[in-house]
Amino acid sequence: MKQAENTQMNKIFLLSLFLLSNYCFSQSVSSPYEVGTWQGFRTAAVSYTFDDNCSNQLALAVPMFNTYGFQLTLFTVINWGPNWIGLQTAVGKGHEIASHTMSHTSLNTLSDSLQTVELKNSQTTIDAHITGQKCMTIAYPNCNTGNTSIIRQYYFAARICSGVIERSTPTDFMNISSIICGTQGSVKTSADFKSKGDAAVSSRGWCVYLIHGIDNDGGYSPIPSDTLRASLVYLNANPDKFWVSSFGNVAKYIRERNSVSVTETSNQGDILTVQVHDTMDNSSYNVPLTVRRPLPDGWTSADVMQNGAKITSQIVGVNSSKYVMFDVIPNNEDITILKGNATGVEFTSPSSSPQSFQLYQNYPNPFNPSTKISYYVPNSQFVELKVFDVLGDEITTLVRGLNNAGLHTMDFKGSNLANGVYVYRMFIGDQSLSRRMLLLK
Repeated sequence: MKQAENTQMNKIFLLSLFLLSNYCFSQSVSSPYEVGTWQGFRTAAVSYTFDDNCSNQLALAVPMFNTYGFQLTLFTVINWGPNWIGLQTAVGKGHEIASHTMSHTSLNTLSDSLQTVELKNSQTTIDAHITGQKCMTIAYPNCNTGNTSIIRQYYFAARICSGVIERSTPTDFMNISSIICGTQGSVKTSADFKSKGDAAVSSRGWCVYLIHGIDNDGGYSPIPSDTLRASLVYLNANPDKFWVSSFGNVAKYIRERNSVSVTETSNQGDILTVQVHDTMDNSSYNVPLTVRRPLPDGWTSADVMQNGAKITSQIVGVNSSKYVMFDVIPNNEDITILKGNATGVEFTSPSSSPQSFQLYQNYPNPFNPSTKISYYVPNSQFVELKVFDVLGDEITTLVRGLNNAGLHTMDFKGSNLANGVYVYRMFIGDQSLSRRMLLLK
């Protein structure tokens, strides 16, 4: 009897230790700074995950997501003939290529040694074919969990099919919930997608969709492409509520957010210095965290710099107060926040927000030696902003990265350039806009 009691106590102790390891983290954010639960301080996260290499995933879904600047995850079965060229092209647009094992066999039916083969070889094969990212997440075939102690050796997050909205910090990263869509799932219509998205907003959680076939491509539980598109239209129309990103990026953001420290190390009135660090390895955990701070008294605007270069930032209103908000990957150089030029001319958001991206004329123009360039993106987008001379040679890249919806303003300095005409061009997906500016010294 005594031995049985001790065994039970040991089980309780181990369970408690496990739960603590998942709930406890070392986030330390000094007031008045805040870190967004989700990127851009949005209310909920949404991830679309696609299984089984179904043909219309690359043919229809990827272009559809590219239109809105959203990233998806393709859980790939190695032995089912992946289209590696198509998958690599998808990576170029920010999509995630992840593991659905070698053969799609339920892991819980395999010995530990065979599970290791499925897990290791799948990851190795994907990394050998795909450049620009690492394979770090997995979806369990047939939703059957394997030996998590082995799985953790290769992957930091894994997806199951429990059909619920996930917490903002999952209880177990090896068992992250997803919701099956299509004819065999609980999400069949655009109204169903809207309902699940709204539920994620209510709980401030993470909604992970599981999709196989699209239209008539022969995949399991097919969903009409029009229904899938309608769900994206709804998310795109509510950019302040939903952060739409890949399964891996959201999981990385959570781990970074939960271990981040934000400390203001210097306040010189018009110049603030901030350190942003976490305990994660930057070679794998490199998703920008969103940080914000109320503007100090007397400030009407701010510029944010890192490593001598300006990074994307914006001024946002929160409960009648103004904040400077920016995205930063932890563990890089210190952040410097500079008081903006209160007498300078600044762009303000239009009373009716444009429905497409906009590139505005720089001000002042002509300029000497610096000018401001503003642009507007209607939803979260990957943006590049470059400056060229009149011969088409690139001078510099002002912006390259994921931008939140809204108006953005960048400074361009021409101190080291000759007088003349220069062209600045913004790229979003396969679209671009350009304008000319004149430097007169």
